[in-house]
Amino acid sequence: MVRGKGDEVRRLYLMRHGKAEAGMPPGGGDLERALVGRGRRESRRVGAFCRDQDLPPTLILSSPSRRTRQTCEAFCEGFGEALPQRVVDGIYMGSPTALLYAVAEAGGSEPGVLVVGHNPGLHALALMLGRHGPGPAYARLSSRFPTAALAVFETGIESWAAFRAGSARLVDFRLAKELG
Repeated sequence: MVRGKGDEVRRLYLMRHGKAEAGMPPGGGDLERALVGRGRRESRRVGAFCRDQDLPPTLILSSPSRRTRQTCEAFCEGFGEALPQRVVDGIYMGSPTALLYAVAEAGGSEPGVLVVGHNPGLHALALMLGRHGPGPAYARLSSRFPTAALAVFETGIESWAAFRAGSARLVDFRLAKELG
């Protein structure tokens, strides 16, 4: 693992929003697409999985889209408590660089940060970070990043302001359907 001063360990959780409506809602654009029942159920499963981690999320950074905000709500139901949330405009369809910046800017000194966002940027960031992790998890991650999938990274940085592409290591990759 990449370590920093004092050997702090922080975890970054990257989660793609849950399964959403396929088409555009009447009178709304892509930002207004809502979760479907499956998306809510899978997001709750991911929340329950994260609750049981050694270093669970303590902060959620979310895209402003309706489906990501609903994913956060269902995640917290499964997690068993409401976590502090920050809506970050740059996460909506953000590039890997924009997502790195969002974590560095908004993560503060939180030990666990969950980013709920969208493909293709989320998958691209996970691939960029995942090169520093176990082969089997990276092989699975490299093939796809479906809705409600979760990639987990560890880093030894002192605060998220120091977060860079080479500062984290992939420790797990899970699909929601594997969680229950």
